[in-house]
Amino acid sequence: MSTSGKSLSAVIVLLVLVAVPLISADNILFLQSLASKSHHIWNKQIFERLYDNGHNLTILSFEEEPSVPGKTFLMVRGLMDKVMQEYGGAEWDVTVEQSAIVNVFFLYDFYERASRHLAQEEAIHRLLAYPRSFKFDLIIHDFTMGHFLLGFVDYFGNPPLVSVTAFNIPSHTPDLSDAPVHPSYMPHYASSFGSQMNFVERAKNTLYWTLDHVCRNYIYMTSEDRRVKQLFGPDAPSVKDVEKRSDIILVNGHFSMDYYQLLPPNVISVAGLHVSRSEEVAPIVKQFIARANKGAVLFSFGTNIQSEMLGPDVNKQILAAFRSMPEYGFIWKHGDPLSLGVVPPNVLVLKWVPQSAILANPRTKLFISHGGLLSTQEATWHGVPVVAVPFFVDQYANADKLVRAGVATKLLPKDVNEKTLKEAILRVVEDPSCRSKMKERSYHFKGQPDHPLDRAIFWIEKVLENKGLAYLRSPALEMSAIQVYNLDLLGAVALAAFLFYVLLGKILGCFIPKTNKRKTKSKTT
Repeated sequence: MSTSGKSLSAVIVLLVLVAVPLISADNILFLQSLASKSHHIWNKQIFERLYDNGHNLTILSFEEEPSVPGKTFLMVRGLMDKVMQEYGGAEWDVTVEQSAIVNVFFLYDFYERASRHLAQEEAIHRLLAYPRSFKFDLIIHDFTMGHFLLGFVDYFGNPPLVSVTAFNIPSHTPDLSDAPVHPSYMPHYASSFGSQMNFVERAKNTLYWTLDHVCRNYIYMTSEDRRVKQLFGPDAPSVKDVEKRSDIILVNGHFSMDYYQLLPPNVISVAGLHVSRSEEVAPIVKQFIARANKGAVLFSFGTNIQSEMLGPDVNKQILAAFRSMPEYGFIWKHGDPLSLGVVPPNVLVLKWVPQSAILANPRTKLFISHGGLLSTQEATWHGVPVVAVPFFVDQYANADKLVRAGVATKLLPKDVNEKTLKEAILRVVEDPSCRSKMKERSYHFKGQPDHPLDRAIFWIEKVLENKGLAYLRSPALEMSAIQVYNLDLLGAVALAAFLFYVLLGKILGCFIPKTNKRKTKSKTT
C-alpha cells in the first residue's frame, strides 16, 4: 500500500474512533426550573460532569452560558425580575419577618407566578418546536418548582425521568417517592422547631405539613395541570402522575446537618456536591486575607438577597461595626460598593465573591450569612461558624439548626445595627466551642464513602444504562390510598364484625325470650 493510501486509512480510522462516541452518546434534556443563580451553580456541577462524560445535553437555563457542540442552552432571561415586580420590586421590605404559615403561602404563590411567566418564555416554545420524535434518552427535572415542565416527558415519548433539587429535601418529596412523613419528629421547613417537640409544637407542625400538602396538591399543582393542558394539549397527563415516574430523586440533604428522616431507596442524598467546585480567588482577596491580624470574616447574603436591600442607614451601621473591629478583615459582598462611600482599610467590598474558596481558607474565622442552604453547607464543609441573618422560606430553619448545634448565632434582619452585629460577631469568634463544634460537623459531613457529585453522576448514568430503574420506585405510587393503608381490608373486617354482632344478636334474641317466658310462666303458677 502506498504512503498516501496508508495516510488515508489512518484518517478514516481516526474519524471512526471520534464519531462512534458521538453517535452512541446519550441525549439528555435538563430542565432547570428556579431562576436562582445559586441553584444554577448546584445544577451546573451535574450537567458539566455529564457533558465531560460524553453525553449530549439540552439545558433550560436562567444564567448566561455559551452553547457548544454537545451542550445547547435554551436561555430564559430576566424571569426573577418579572416575578419580583409583582411583589413590588425594590419596594419589597426584606426585613419583615415571615410566620411559618405566611412562608408556606408565599412559596407556592411564588412558584405559581414564576411558572406563569416561564410558560410564556421563548425558550419553552423553542423546545416545543422540537419534533415529538426527537429522541431524548433521559430527562432531568429540577422538581423544586416549574412542574408544568413535566409535560415534556410525555411530549418526548416518556424517556426515564430523574428529579433533582438543591432545596434540601422539599416537603413535597413524598409525593414523588412515598417517603413517610412523621410530623411528630420531622419539623416542617417553615417552622423553627427541632425534632423534640412538645404537644403545642407538634400540633402546629402537623398544621404546617397539612397546609403545605393542601396548598401544593389542590392549588399549585391544579394550576400546573391547567398550564400543561394549555401548552401540550388536553390529553397531556397530570403532572402529579408524571412526577411519580421519577426513577431516582437526588436531594440536597445530609444527616450531619438535617433532622432524622426516613427515605426510600430511590431518594439519594447528594448534599455537598457543589462545595468543591473550582473557583478563582483574585490576588487582592488572597492578600487581604493574609493581612488580617486575627483572620477574615466573610459577609455574603448569597445570590437572591443583597446587603443594600437592608437600606442605607443599616448599611452605614454595618460599616461602623466593621470599622470598630480593625483586628479582623471583612470581605463584604455588596451589589453597590460606591453607595458605601469611603470604607476603612479592614473592609474589602466586592460585587461578587468566590464564597466557597474563601471559606476554605484556614484564616477565615466567621461567615455572616443569610442562612441559605448552599451557603450553610459550604460553611459546614469548611468548618466555619456562622452569624445567620435569615430572610425567608427555609433560611429560618437553617439558621435554627445551626444555633441548636452550637455553631452559630441568629440575628433577624430587623434587628441588625452596629451594636447587635458587633455583639453577634464577637459572641461567635471569641467562643472556641463554636469553631470546634463546626469542625466536628465538618468531619461528619465530609466523611462520606464517595464524593456526592460522583454519587449523583453514578445514579444518573445507572438510569441511562438501564433505561430506567423502576424497581427502586415504591409500589405505593401505583396504588390508591385505600389500598396503601388497607382501608378496604379494615372495612371488610369491620363489616364482618358488624354482621357477626347482628347475627349473634338474632340468635340470642331467639333464645332469651323463650327462656324468660318459661320463667314468667312458672312464677305465675
